[in-house]
This record gives sequence, structure tokens and C-alpha cells, in this order.
Amino acid sequence: MIAARAVGLGAISGMRSLSGPAFLSRAASKGLVSLDGTALAFLGSPLLSKALTLLELGELIGDKLPVAPSRTATLPLVGRAVSGGLVGAALFVSEDRRTATGAILGASAAIAAAFVGERLRALAGERTELPDPLVALVEDAIVLLVGFGSLNVNTGS
Repeated sequence: MIAARAVGLGAISGMRSLSGPAFLSRAASKGLVSLDGTALAFLGSPLLSKALTLLELGELIGDKLPVAPSRTATLPLVGRAVSGGLVGAALFVSEDRRTATGAILGASAAIAAAFVGERLRALAGERTELPDPLVALVEDAIVLLVGFGSLNVNTGS
């Protein structure tokens, strides 16, 4: 189960780089993921959770702009891999499992999802002739569904 959660949050980090950390931080701040006493305990800060959520919302908007860089360009891809690795490591450390295993799973899922997501988004636009921002909204919905589902994080306070 923990591996599937790490892959899920890693994958959404590959689609929207801040989504995995935002969902994980929210879950940790609500006590749904225990990071107390670990090097990653800072992720449970309610202030960090709110900041990551706001940054994630900004990313959801910015992704629709024509100036948004390709997620598979070197720097954005490295950022997504780090993001996915962070959430994978945090989930594994929360259950006293090998942190490196979680980091590798999360980072690998982020990289794979970045490439697959970019290609599927392009194909969907070509096949449906829908404008890219509309196709991107479907991708956003997937990110949100996986994020909420992976950690059972509700939107209430």
C-alpha cells in the first residue's frame, strides 16, 4: 500500500511539480501521515502546508499559459524528480521503511508521469481538437483525484 501511495504522489508530482508535496504536507499537518521525529517533520507544518497549497494553485493556473516551459525540459524535469522523491521518501519514513526506496519510487514515478502526461496531453489535444488549456483542466482533475485519494485528504480545515 505504501509503495502505491508513493508512486501515486510521485506521479502527480511529475504532472504538477508541487502537487505531491502539497498533498503530503496537508496530510502530515492533519496527522494523517506521521513525520514527527524524522528529518522530514517540517513537512507537517501547517504554515508550510498552506504555502504549498497556494503555490500549487499558482502552478495549476500557470500551467495553462503559453509561456509555461515543457515539463520534460531538464530543469523542470529535475524539479519534478526531486518533488516525487521527497514525497516518496516521506511516505516511507513515516512507516519506518527504507527512505531511499521511497525516494527512488517517487522520483521514478514523477519522471515517467512527466513524459507520459506531456505526450497524452498533446495527443488528446490533437485528437479532440480541444484547446490545450481545456485538456490541461482534465489533467488537473486527475492530479486532484489522485492526490485526495492517495492520502484521504479532505478540503475542510
